[in-house]
Amino acid sequence: MEWAGPVGEAAYGADAFTAAARRVVDYLSRATPLETWSVSRVAGGEQVHVHVRDSELITTGQRVDWQDSFCRRMTTGAAHVVVDSAADPDYAPLPAAQDVRAYVGYPIADENGELFGILCGVGDTPLADADAVDPVLVEMLSGLLSTQLVVSRAADREVRAAQVAAAQSDTDALTGLTSRRGWDLFVDDAQRRIDAFGDLVAVAVVDLDGLKLVNDTAGHAAGDELIRRAGRGLRAAAGRQDRVARYGGDEFAILTNNVPVTDLDRHYARFVEALAGEGVRASLGHAWTGPGTATVADAFERADAAMYAVKRSRAGLRTAAPSPGR
Repeated sequence: MEWAGPVGEAAYGADAFTAAARRVVDYLSRATPLETWSVSRVAGGEQVHVHVRDSELITTGQRVDWQDSFCRRMTTGAAHVVVDSAADPDYAPLPAAQDVRAYVGYPIADENGELFGILCGVGDTPLADADAVDPVLVEMLSGLLSTQLVVSRAADREVRAAQVAAAQSDTDALTGLTSRRGWDLFVDDAQRRIDAFGDLVAVAVVDLDGLKLVNDTAGHAAGDELIRRAGRGLRAAAGRQDRVARYGGDEFAILTNNVPVTDLDRHYARFVEALAGEGVRASLGHAWTGPGTATVADAFERADAAMYAVKRSRAGLRTAAPSPGR
């Protein structure tokens, strides 16, 4: 194997881990009987394949319930090298055992020594024998990726801190929230982390209900006060994992990190509740994104569409509601 260090000189942070992962995946796909290798992320109860040489067995962005994953069995003590999964009592009960007949996997650890993800290879036919893949080599490469991950995450934190600070300093005069230009920096940062590390990222779009009516009936000063109250409510509801921006006019955007997909409804409900506490009616839609599935910009469009669906639904309910005394 030609190995001149984890990455080229030009790569840094997230890009460095991406370069290292792709080199490892490409090398193992060429040098072993298993043509499909993946560097995946384990988070939020799922395994997400981030860096993959796509095949019929695994594709970039594919998500697997962690409880049903070959890799989970491996991390809990099952074999690292599986000649024939259908004949292995630890792997045969899994849903994919009839399709994934051969498997090799070793964990990738983060800076705390905890599970970040898996370096794994799969095949649709059994291996010739247990020596068909060198487990020492694969374990060494997973260790190198663990080291690269720690270095890349540290470098990424430096870059990210500067980028987030720049975004947060570019504020909207009316609400004090991040401006549209700052939001674009948040999106750029999130996209790099998704592509490199498979980080969990979701987007919500919030649109105020009735701002035009307030402006028309009570004046623009009252409309501005409504927007200020909305900004105050959103800021109060935001946790450390949330980035809130005034996207424009009566529309706000929230970028959320590291919240499992199954928890997003509950997570974003607190923003609607906080707005109600400020006397603000608003419609909110959200969408998640991930490696190989959709960009953060795509997620914003889906969240925007979901927000308008909520708004139309609420308008329909108000229209259909019986009048008092009927």
